[in-house]
Amino acid sequence: MGMKLYGTNTTNVQRSILPILEAEVDIDDVLELEFVDLLKEEQKSPAYLAKQPFGLLPCLEDGDFILYESRAIARYFAEMYQDQGVPLLGKSLKERATINQWTEVESQTFNPVVAGMAVESYISGASKRPLNEAIINMGLAKLKPVFDVYETQLSKHKYIAGDEYSLADLLHAPNINYLMTTLKTEAYGNYPCVLAWAQNITSRPAVQKVVELNAKWLKQQTP
Repeated sequence: MGMKLYGTNTTNVQRSILPILEAEVDIDDVLELEFVDLLKEEQKSPAYLAKQPFGLLPCLEDGDFILYESRAIARYFAEMYQDQGVPLLGKSLKERATINQWTEVESQTFNPVVAGMAVESYISGASKRPLNEAIINMGLAKLKPVFDVYETQLSKHKYIAGDEYSLADLLHAPNINYLMTTLKTEAYGNYPCVLAWAQNITSRPAVQKVVELNAKWLKQQTP
């Protein structure tokens, strides 16, 4: 086994490994998952900072090659396994450009809103304290104008970048799954197309497998 991923049960880590699962590759055969305990601040240790100087998760080690940032890792795996399973990167120049456009939307517009809610849920669950509802409500309010745009796009296409599942949908999936499972349909309000898309992408076997891995990692975190 040549690759090791440092991480824990966060949506960033889930995002990074989804392309392997969409390729229908047995992840245990190709990737070792090295648990990093955020509550013990293991991500700030000198050994980890030597790999990931910003002290964030995840971080991929592929032999002598080190790669960090979850979307970069996800694309690395998508390109590594582009001839297996579901094609994620687009076939034509315009398809790839559209996918890239929506991956940027996910990173720059969608994720900053949802990440705050997801982090709050992670910390409150890990430290066994009540959820800060003010943070959640603020996030939901900021999400509405984003979903206004998504609703229009998804009224025309089955998936966010077109009519085929792509890397753009995959990168959304962990945070969309968080919204579906933690906040139920509350986040979707009057967005039937967004809700249908959310239900579609979160029901994929690869996403369900990520949920299983998340539960496995959850058992390892500090009580």
